[in-house]
Parts: sequence; C-alpha cells; structure tokens
Amino acid sequence: MLATIFRSVIRQTRRHPLYVGLNVFGLALGIGVFLTLALLVRFEYSYNAGLRDVDRLVRVDGISTEPGTARAEYDSVTFRALPFLRQDFPEIVDAARIKPEDVQIKQKDELASLDATLADPSILRMFGIHLAAGTDDALTRPDGLVLSRAAATRLFGTSDVLGRTVTIDRSGVISRHVVTAVMNEARGPNFLADLEMIIPIPPEDERTRSCFISWGSDCGSVYLKLRHPSDIVSVQRRLRDFIIRRASGSGSGDSSLGTHPEETFALNLVPMRNARFYDANVVEASNGADRNVIDGIGLVGLLALALACANTVNLSTARSVLRAREVAIRKTLGGTRSALFAQFVGEAVMLTAISGVLGLALCEVLVPEAATLTGESIAIPYGFVLAVLPLIVFGCGMASGVYPALVLSGTRPAAVLAAAKMPSGGRAAARLRDGLVIAQFTIAVTIVIGMVVIHRQTGFLRSADSGFARSGLLIGRAIPIKDVTIQRRVREALRLVAGVQSVAYGKLAPNPNSTSQSDYSYVGSHGTIRVHLLRDVVDGGYWNTYRPRLIAGRWFDDIHGQDVWPTYGKDVHDAVGNVVINSTAALRFGFATPADAIGKVLDARWVHVTIVGVVADMRFGSPRDPVYPGVIAYDPLKGRPYEGPIPAVRFTGVPEQEMERRLDRAWASVLPDVSAHFQAANERMEDYFRADEQRGRIFALGAVAAVVIAALGLYGLAAFAAARRLHEIGTRKTLGATSGQVIALLLRDFLRPVIIACVIACPIGWAIMRDWLSGFDERITLGPVSFLIAVAGALAIATSTVLGQTLRLSRAEPARALRAE
Repeated sequence: MLATIFRSVIRQTRRHPLYVGLNVFGLALGIGVFLTLALLVRFEYSYNAGLRDVDRLVRVDGISTEPGTARAEYDSVTFRALPFLRQDFPEIVDAARIKPEDVQIKQKDELASLDATLADPSILRMFGIHLAAGTDDALTRPDGLVLSRAAATRLFGTSDVLGRTVTIDRSGVISRHVVTAVMNEARGPNFLADLEMIIPIPPEDERTRSCFISWGSDCGSVYLKLRHPSDIVSVQRRLRDFIIRRASGSGSGDSSLGTHPEETFALNLVPMRNARFYDANVVEASNGADRNVIDGIGLVGLLALALACANTVNLSTARSVLRAREVAIRKTLGGTRSALFAQFVGEAVMLTAISGVLGLALCEVLVPEAATLTGESIAIPYGFVLAVLPLIVFGCGMASGVYPALVLSGTRPAAVLAAAKMPSGGRAAARLRDGLVIAQFTIAVTIVIGMVVIHRQTGFLRSADSGFARSGLLIGRAIPIKDVTIQRRVREALRLVAGVQSVAYGKLAPNPNSTSQSDYSYVGSHGTIRVHLLRDVVDGGYWNTYRPRLIAGRWFDDIHGQDVWPTYGKDVHDAVGNVVINSTAALRFGFATPADAIGKVLDARWVHVTIVGVVADMRFGSPRDPVYPGVIAYDPLKGRPYEGPIPAVRFTGVPEQEMERRLDRAWASVLPDVSAHFQAANERMEDYFRADEQRGRIFALGAVAAVVIAALGLYGLAAFAAARRLHEIGTRKTLGATSGQVIALLLRDFLRPVIIACVIACPIGWAIMRDWLSGFDERITLGPVSFLIAVAGALAIATSTVLGQTLRLSRAEPARALRAE
C-alpha cells in the first residue's frame, strides 16, 4: 500500500505540479509560522518556570493610593518591611532584597557598564542560580562579587576569574571587590537571566539610605520563599493587619505612614510563576508582557495553521472531483472502497508530511528572526517541536484527506463514466469551497486590521506631543557628586561645547530612574483638597532646554525672589516660595481652568507655595500610564547642591552622535571617572515603545503569512474554476458576450466570498482592537481608516490573484472552448 501511495503522489505531482505545489508550500508556510509563534508563546509562558521552587516564590509589591491620584501598584517596596515580615509570618523560610544598580567598572583605562544589582547573599540559593565556580555563600563577604560568564569574559578575557579584583564606581561611590563566584547561563527565561553582576548590599546603605529605613521610600524589590504554595493566600489575607500594626504612627518620621496607613498603602504578593503577565499592569515593571497580546500571537499562529489546513482541504476537495473517472475505472476493475479510502488518506498524509519537513526548515529560518524582532532569547527545543510536528502532520493530513476520500471512494462508476461533462462535486462541494474561502479571508483580514492598528498606534505614540521638545535634546546620567562647585563646573563645561544652545539641570528626565512625591493641600471654597504630587526641581536653563508649553501664568525668573525654592526642614517652619504645576495637578485640585490656579497657595510639610504658572503635561513616563500630577520648583544652583541632578542639553547644527562625543569629552574634563552616557530623549524613552513595536512586527509576520496562504488557496480555486468553466465561457461568447462582460462575471464570482469575509472581519477586528487600545492613556481613534486599508488590501490581493485566470478565460476562443469537453 505504501508503494502504491508513493507512486500515486509522484504521478499526481508530475501531472498537476501547480496544485501539488500550492498544497505543499501553503501548508509548509502555515506549519512554519505556527511553530515559530508557538515557540514564542511557549517562551513567554515558561518565564520564571526554571527558578528553584518557583511555586513557593513571591515578590512583595507596594500599592499606593495617594490623595488625588489613581491606585497604582509598583514592583518595588520599602526594605524596612522585610525584618517585620520575617517576625510576623512564620511561613517565610527565606527572603532576598534585590536593588538594581547603575555601576561603572574601569578596566584597562576604559569604563564599562554592566547590568548589576545589589542583593542579599540568599539570592543564590533562593532562586537556584547555577554557579560555574564558587559556592552559594559567595556573597557573604562584604567585598564579594558574582559575575556571569559573559561579563567575566568581557572584563578579563576568560571565565576563570575567581579571586580577581574589580573596582566598581556606584554613582560616585568607589569600592573594590573580589570575584567569589561565576554564574552559568540561566536555565530558561527568567527575570535574572540578563544579570551580569551581583554585589552584596553595603552596610552603609542599610544604615543611611531612606528605602532601607523609611516606610515611605522604596528602591528595589523584596522576594520571599514560603513553606508551601498554599501559604501565599494565607499570608496575603493578613497583610492589611500587618500594615496597621507595623506602619501606624504619627507619620512625622521614617518609622510610620500615619495613623491609618492602610488607607494609602498596601502590600501584595505576586507569585513568581505568573509575574511575567501580572507585571503588564504594574507601574514601571520592566519584565511585563500583556497576556492578551501573547495569547493573540499564539492565536495568530494557530489561525495561520488553520488557514493552511483549510487551504489544503479546499484544494483537495476541488481537485478530487477531477479524479472521479480514475476512481470509476478502478472500481470497475475490482477496487474496493476501503482500499481507495486508505489510498487517498495516505496520499494526503504523505503530502502533509512533506509540508511538515519544509515547515520545520522554515521554522529554523524564522525563529532567529523572531528572536531579533522581540529581543528575546528564543531557541528551538527540538524535543518539543518533534513531539508537536507529527500531531500537526497527522491532523492536517486527515483533515485534508478524509472528505475527498469519502466522496471519491463512494463514487458510482456508471454515472461518472456515462457523464459527458467534467464532474464538479455538486452544490455541496461548491458551498464548502466558498465557505472555506470566506473563513480564510475573514481570519486574514482580521489579522491585517490588527497589524494596521498596532502600527498606527505605535507610530502615534512616537510622534505624540509629550509636552516638551524631544528633537535636538540629549540627556546625560545623574551627577553622583553632591558638591555645588562640581555641579556648576559640569554645567559650564557642557554649555561651552560648540553647538550647544542651552543646558539645564532637573531632578526628573524622560524615563526617570527615581522620583520624589509629596502631599500638597489646597484650601478652597469646597474644603481642603489633598493631592500627591510628583516633584521636580529645575534650574534657569530648563525653559530653553526642555521648552515646556506654558498655558497659564508665567515661568520662573530671577527677578521674583520667592521663585527660588526655600530652605526648610524640621527646624524651619512656614517657609514660602513659588511653584509651577502641570495641567493634571490643576485639574486634581479642582480648578475649573488653568488660569484659576494662578495665585493660589498650596501647603506642604513646613512650606507654603504659591502657584505662579501652569504648564501642559510633560510625559516622561510610559504612554500606557496616566500623567502624574506634578509640581516644579526652581533652584538656580547658587548656594546649595542638587541631589543627583540630571543634565539636559539642547543643541543644533551638529550631528547627534558627534554632539554626544563632544558632551562626553566635556563631562570627562570634570568627572573623568564617571561615564556621562548622553542619549537622545527619544532613545531614553525607547523602552516604552519597543515591546509594542516588537509585538506589532510579529503580528505583521502572521498577517503576511495569512494573506499569502489565503491568496494561494484562492489562486488554486481560480485555476480549478477556469478548467471547470471553460465550456460555459465558450457558450457565453458564442451567444455574444464580450470579454469585458466575462471578466466582470468571473471577478464577481471570485470576489464575492472575499467581500463577505471583509464584512465579517471588520466588527471582529474592531472589538479586539478597541480592547487593546483601552490599555493606553494616549491612543488613536479607532476610525474607518484602518479597516479601509485592510479591506482595500485584501480586495486588491484577491483581484490580482485571480486576474490572470480571469483574463485567460475571457480570451478563450469559443470553438476551442466548446470542443474542450
């Protein structure tokens, strides 16, 4: 039987290479795209799964519900909570604090930046980090250091580096460390996979940094290992009482959050197995992925496979009726129905197997491209692929072979051999073919609509008004030296660079590394309104550098003495000054218009400030998050230093890369041991756009595959129809039909299912993309443009696909056409 099936496949390939090629390559494309996208989805769902005891690991998130702002959850939390958590919850068997750190390493007179973190020694055993050298107690030494293999090779040219010394510049704090362990590559994707260096938390930080000692500050994440997975729910239920018990107080110091801390602050346990998807809704989380988007990518892959299978079924069904005479003759000569059924199913499975091999080869090509598009380390696990591929081959083979086999094996020889015309399969077969074409193009057009909307939304976010002029703006790293003389020298050195128009210092910048917030109160006609404001402090160059848009009042100047931010503190009460707020803050305080805010007084701890201006919102953060209400203070850097000022430079007339080099040299003339790392404002905000653009490219891959598969199927059906309708067209032309009329008739018949598919796809695409767009604070209007583009493209592709067959039929000579059958 196998030899018979093989010979039949060879014979069909020789006799009808077009149809066999469309079948094989269309299905191969579907299988290749499906495997590629399935591996991407598998990668996302396996994130963190390789961590030791992952079902018992949780991250402690902080939830803030501050006055005048929406509830927000952060993946960072105050480290002050950890000792109390250990005391109050016996379910905790291990814990680790992890604080990402910006470090510079000087090797061979060059500064190198590494992805580093400060952490407790327990990080190694808690997460099961596999060491190539060293032991799990490598971080118990205060001067210990753990490097990844890649980082060790980068710094020393070899991974055999135990005992080597590394000098680290941590925001201006210089320390020397000894390499006590080397990490192997991570087992599977997880949040530590890209980590290059782990440094023990310095005791000085624990004593002095506010996030270690204050309930109201945070700078990193706390991770817990519990005794049993079921303890997660038990501990979560008792966290509110924990906050009331441990964080209550007057609120005047670091040891409490006020008399009712539970009203503004909460803790939440996030299971690490699900953190990848959970973090999509956590503010400033860097490892989040939208589960709906990932599921959508998986669905695109599944639909591409379904399209390819439907394509195969359609072409197999269409072509099967042309073998009716062959079957009739074989049955007349004694062939049984079961033998014919087995042969046709076997042929379908064999062709599908060939498609599977080609699809696997295509997957080998597409996976590296998908890894490049997404920025993820996606590989091909052949154990998984070789387990899935036979199921796909068998399933698609049976789907494409069973129906034609049933139809053909049940053929009545006498009726077929007595017929004068080529068999068509009847109305049922025609309806099946049209239904499959409608389904194919419905899927394809829906995916194209999604691709167009994603592309327009990401383009809109890049070009949307951010409230400041991004073009021609370079941002450096925060100056780690808290010395007013050094800060002035750096500013002056940058200002003297050729091509620089202005230089500014601020506490905030696009994609800020740290922020500061405070409560401000306004006493109005309807009572006291409290709003939690994001605070920035800027100098005199800010206006010309960032170019914010003033919508009411005025900007700071040196003429008004109270513009300068006052010195205040526990021993200085009732200090006064002037501030500028953003339009969101004006709205939250209840002012009807921005102009109504001018002259109003806000009260904060130890200071009373008057609003002198209102600026349009400046979006420094993610476009998915609403703009935070903000307040801007003015400090000209005359008497006191900034704490970590971020320099910004407005330039003109010089290529961006050249200006970066000039600024780096000017910076190095004052701070030679600290990297400046100037970046364009757009580059600093790239993280906010990259994920959606990467997912958009994946959708584009699926859309192209879906359209190509649907077009291949339509072309095959058009060729079948051309063979079937040749006699009909000859008759029409004999009766006086023109070529134009024939073309119109054929295009109408070919495009009818495509038009129906477009009508069905538009509301489906609208519902799906409306839900996706709702996750953005700023978004495009879901108007008709995206749908018109997708529909017009589908109709244009469908028309061009069938046009060749249509023109050939319309030009057929009537005498030859009538003689054909």
